[in-house]
Amino acid sequence: MLGLKGFSQNRITGTVKDTSGNILAGAVITIKSEHSNAILSYGTADIDGHFSVAISTDALSLVINVLHLGYKTFDKKITNTSQNISITLEESIEELKEVVVTSYNIEKKGDTLSYSVSAFKDQKDRTIADVLKKMPGIEVLSNGQILYMGNPIEKYYIEGMDMLEGRYNLANDNISADDVSRVQILENHQPIKVLDSLIFSDKTSLNIKLKNNISVTGSAEIGGGFSPVLFKTNITPLLFTKKSQALISYQYNNTGNDLSRSINDFSTPNNVMDGFNASKKSVLSLQQLSRPPFASSRWLDNNDHLGNFNYLYRLKNGTDLKINLSYLNGVQKDNGIRNTTYITKNDTINLKENAENIIFSNSLSSELTLEKNLSKSYLRNAFSFKTFWDSQRGTIVNDGSDILQELSNPYVILTNDLKIIKPIGNQLITFSSNTGYTKTDSELMISPGTFESILNDGQPYENNKQQSGVTTFFSENTAGFTKKLGVFSIAPEVGFAYKNQNLTSDLFKSIDGNPSQIGADYQNNIELTNSNLFLTNLLSVKHDGWKIALRSPLYLRYFTTDNNTTNGEEVIRKLNFEPDVSITKKLSPYWEAHIGANIKNRFGDIDNLFNAYILKNYLTLLRYNSTLSEQTNYASSLNIRYRNALNAIFATASLGFNKNKNNLLYNTSVADDGSLIIESIEMDNQITTQSLNFYGSKYFSKIKTTLNVGSRFSITESPQIVNNTFGSFKNMNQRYELNLKSEITKWFSFSGSTSLSISKLSSSENQVNKIRNWENSINAFFYLNDHEIFNIDAEHYYNHIGTSNSNNYFLNLSYQVTFKNYNLDAKLIWNNILNTKNYINLYNGQFFSNENIYTLRPSQLLMSFKFSL
Repeated sequence: MLGLKGFSQNRITGTVKDTSGNILAGAVITIKSEHSNAILSYGTADIDGHFSVAISTDALSLVINVLHLGYKTFDKKITNTSQNISITLEESIEELKEVVVTSYNIEKKGDTLSYSVSAFKDQKDRTIADVLKKMPGIEVLSNGQILYMGNPIEKYYIEGMDMLEGRYNLANDNISADDVSRVQILENHQPIKVLDSLIFSDKTSLNIKLKNNISVTGSAEIGGGFSPVLFKTNITPLLFTKKSQALISYQYNNTGNDLSRSINDFSTPNNVMDGFNASKKSVLSLQQLSRPPFASSRWLDNNDHLGNFNYLYRLKNGTDLKINLSYLNGVQKDNGIRNTTYITKNDTINLKENAENIIFSNSLSSELTLEKNLSKSYLRNAFSFKTFWDSQRGTIVNDGSDILQELSNPYVILTNDLKIIKPIGNQLITFSSNTGYTKTDSELMISPGTFESILNDGQPYENNKQQSGVTTFFSENTAGFTKKLGVFSIAPEVGFAYKNQNLTSDLFKSIDGNPSQIGADYQNNIELTNSNLFLTNLLSVKHDGWKIALRSPLYLRYFTTDNNTTNGEEVIRKLNFEPDVSITKKLSPYWEAHIGANIKNRFGDIDNLFNAYILKNYLTLLRYNSTLSEQTNYASSLNIRYRNALNAIFATASLGFNKNKNNLLYNTSVADDGSLIIESIEMDNQITTQSLNFYGSKYFSKIKTTLNVGSRFSITESPQIVNNTFGSFKNMNQRYELNLKSEITKWFSFSGSTSLSISKLSSSENQVNKIRNWENSINAFFYLNDHEIFNIDAEHYYNHIGTSNSNNYFLNLSYQVTFKNYNLDAKLIWNNILNTKNYINLYNGQFFSNENIYTLRPSQLLMSFKFSL
């Protein structure tokens, strides 16, 4: 028999002031047992003198102790109940002994790490993003996403407020580093306050602490240059007060800066089901080059406008009103060469394509959010409307033939997400509803017509027109409760989800200017309905350094497929149990171990169910002439973390194993001209992936240097059917990275990085494609005086496959003058001094290798003026 002793959790709150009524920020509050000196809990008074300390003990009486430099110690006996105390400290007139104060760049209090911005900032840094890149344990990826110890942050707060709802690039790239005092990393952060003591979280969030309670910051930048004629503008004012925050931005450039990066959404979905993806996608596509692995300013030929409005206002009842609006209008060109090598059983097939595309992007995104996040209750409702009216056109030169592509791809997304948590009795009642609607009607024109042997008896013809429309309605509704039972918390939940999808498509061909339908084998009219009833429970415990969470969902899934073209119907019923366990043990103040394992079942959407052919692009005919796809994923992981904030050392190592069991396999028929016909086949198969990752970061305060190292290793084994022949393919990938950022002297700072990637694709017939990519960069800043900076930026890229090698070199120079009286930076940049015209990138796919040769931007001069607001 197991006996559990439950401690009730109480909270001691209050305010610390002096005898004149002045608030005393930074006072240290400790709660002790009445009969011993053991500290049961502690906290610190905030900038307003307020404190809040949680206490879990069965003692009837406690002692509260308050310390503040220059004041007498305060001690008082209190009862073990939740209460609010007003504390007044008297000044101490004792003579102070000599005190030595050591200032640390990183401070740790509980689960909060606090980085001093001034310790990491140097003369060249302008925005908080510049400084974050130098903080140990923190990474900023090229798309702007922030990682802490290798994992994405969950929330990006500014003074504890989440104005941007996951779209934090705009703030990160425009908040002046001079306006920020500290960057806080909130480990094990539960963003919903009412669940803070009930459901623990292993996620991390980031909070920006400003120097002033009321702050107006941001920047305005204008610039111009030539080769060709260049312009850039960025006007982004920001306002922060205790009750409101605002960010307004207008940006324009034709200098290669991809503005879509500014509105990347890094928020994580919170729905129980994985059945609704509200992001933009399309069945049809243009044949394009994949993007290079370096800054878009090297290669992107663009002409982009972005407008953005973000506003948060805190109402009297503690409710936050958030408005987020953005409009993107842009034109981007895609130029280069793609060489593809397909590996078949008896031979290899080579395809060379010259691509020249123009992509027109237009999108409007709006979101209205009401959120009341209090310690007693939670309410959040987010309504979102997004619309895209994109179009693309381009020319592919394949085997000497010019092929014109034109794609129209409008898309509409409408969603509403509601979540309510409210105490009733001794438990919290929860309700959530997530509803969405998406619609797209795409059209792809290809001239001249392709697949002549299949679509026109081997005779050439004028063009193809592929039409495709997809609509989706989704609603998921759940209800449950959360309750504390001693050291355990339980959160049972029941729910119902419904999704209805319709897909229609038709393929036309034109001969002598007369369009005609090709036939029933190229027409789809399918409806897929998915009704899910699920029951789940989350059992969690946090005790004595252990954190254990067990989620045990049971799903009853019901699928109905109606093919209105063939009048066929298929009904599938599935009962799935999908356990998910997470165990974390704090081994010491510095070491932590985590084990996780789960089973998940995923089912196909309507865009991989159609049984009549769709011309996906000029080179691919695709159909899924079988049943609904089903995948069962078995995943497990082991993670070891080391974090020593005092010595600024952060390290993590993880081992993972994934096995996917599938009911479908895909037969890819590759013709001699590189054209593909892809069909699904009902055949049980599995894909396995093993991975090993390491990340380490260390800050050397004496030489002001941050060193980051990382490595990733994975092996994936998968079956493939190529040209009706079954084979097994193994893809091995390795990556090793090292980078450092150092302020060596007051007049010189340096950053450098090197990374080596190795990819080896092998088939069961022992055919091997091995690729090595090596990337190096050096960035040196010379501070000529306190207002002049000279910068040299050099990069080297090496690629190797077989006996073929390629080297690419880049060199950039810049000179910046700061006029401090006017808060103005004047900067002259000379990009691509060597006038490198092309870049070659190589990578391996599942049964093919790709070589992409990009046309780069020419050597360019750009003069810009940046004002700090």
